[in-house]
Amino acid sequence: MFRKFLINKFNKKFANNNNFFCERLYSDISFLRNSVHTCCHCTRMPYSPPLLYPERPNKFKFNEYFKNIENIMTANQTFYSAPCRGCKFLKKQTVPEFKHEKNITFFTINHFSKCNSNCVYCAITRKTEDIQYNLLPILKQMIKENVIADNCLFNWGGGEPTLCSEFEEIAEFLHSHNLRQAINSSGIIFSQTILDGLKDGSMSIQISPDAGTEETYAKIKRQNNFNKVWENIQRYALYPDMLFVKYIFFSLSANENDIRQFIEKCCYSGVKHIVIDCESNSANNPQSPFGRITEEIIQYAVLMKNLAKENNINYEISYQWKDEHKKIIEEA
Repeated sequence: MFRKFLINKFNKKFANNNNFFCERLYSDISFLRNSVHTCCHCTRMPYSPPLLYPERPNKFKFNEYFKNIENIMTANQTFYSAPCRGCKFLKKQTVPEFKHEKNITFFTINHFSKCNSNCVYCAITRKTEDIQYNLLPILKQMIKENVIADNCLFNWGGGEPTLCSEFEEIAEFLHSHNLRQAINSSGIIFSQTILDGLKDGSMSIQISPDAGTEETYAKIKRQNNFNKVWENIQRYALYPDMLFVKYIFFSLSANENDIRQFIEKCCYSGVKHIVIDCESNSANNPQSPFGRITEEIIQYAVLMKNLAKENNINYEISYQWKDEHKKIIEEA
């Protein structure tokens, strides 16, 4: 009853008014190693999505969660203290009502950092650490409290999900509740659990080789599993509609040879879907260690799009690109 009172009070204050707003504030939640944030789509740099909890959680309390949402929403209406200021998704718009139940539709699992790759653009420094707390009990509690939507997508980040000690247990639990999972993987380890999920459509997997040659792959990933990754991509391509292979464009990956060989690898492996992405710092941070996204890099992305079309490969252009750059790629 008190929960309904809080939401009604909130909606009376914000709903149907023209305010600075991002829908992810209502619908997303991201569990990181030592904190909980509203989303994982932030484009402000340095990367800093708004905090919900500044410490490792041990339980989920709706009233505390909702109070923090209201604090962020209120602060976003100011200029200097707006936690979402600088992110391209924060826009002045008509604010919808906050749902009384099942508001969370995108849940990011990022509470571990153990990884078998060492990508140059990755901000994670402790790649040998497993989970920092147990997420499964919190997840069970959130489902019991009816905040998870039936169509919620659980997005595995990390770290490498197949190395997370809770992966199998959480994956099985979500599958038993008919909840969808998206796995972002290095592709170095083949997982039968993931293959089974691809088969029944409950999982999708995204792998980012970011290269078409061993040399470029080793330079970006700082390990030498290029051939193993493409072998595993080919194994997952048994269910091609659930497999997405991503190419992150930036100064180290943008060259014609790698792009053409990447598309050739996709064709040989049976890949039907690619994601044309860009490195987030290069796109959004003037102090990027890799330089900015240049006109030349944009044209290389256009080349990849055209090669995909020629080879009947579906493509998606990531939200990470600046809107004007994305438009150029789409319309070229």
